[in-house]
Amino acid sequence: MNSEKGSGFGWQTEATQIEQAQAGCQESLNLLLLRHEGLVHLVVQRQWLCTLPYDQAIQAGRQGLWRAILGFDLEHKNRFSTYAYAAIMRHVWAAVKAERRRVRREAPLGVLAVYWYQIGVDPAWERDQQEIGQSLRALVKRLPVRLRWIIVAYYGLEGEEPQN
Repeated sequence: MNSEKGSGFGWQTEATQIEQAQAGCQESLNLLLLRHEGLVHLVVQRQWLCTLPYDQAIQAGRQGLWRAILGFDLEHKNRFSTYAYAAIMRHVWAAVKAERRRVRREAPLGVLAVYWYQIGVDPAWERDQQEIGQSLRALVKRLPVRLRWIIVAYYGLEGEEPQN
């Protein structure tokens, strides 16, 4: 059969360990996780991680390996590492995707400083707001009466509550 030379961990031994891990044996599960730790690192090193830290990618890969151990069908004659590679990759991709969503939602520190930590009203900001308001009112005045009424009511441009 498929026997890995020099490792002392052939296909039959691995199949037995997988079967025991799926039955709830924590020791077998830990042995398999340790045995395939190098595969996790290999998969993570081959991935573009965006801003996801390496240690978080490794943790996601370990979760993929864990899921692969518990979900591997011993009736397939494929090697476990082939099956696990894809599972690890899916979990790393999901972690990268979640990190990208987190980064997109995160407000830049400069924005927070301007809006939340401002001690007094900035005269330049106040002047800009007045100019924007004047420009907006001038543009709305150019609209037909019915459309002007709809825009003013929808956005509450004359000091009333928006009607959206």
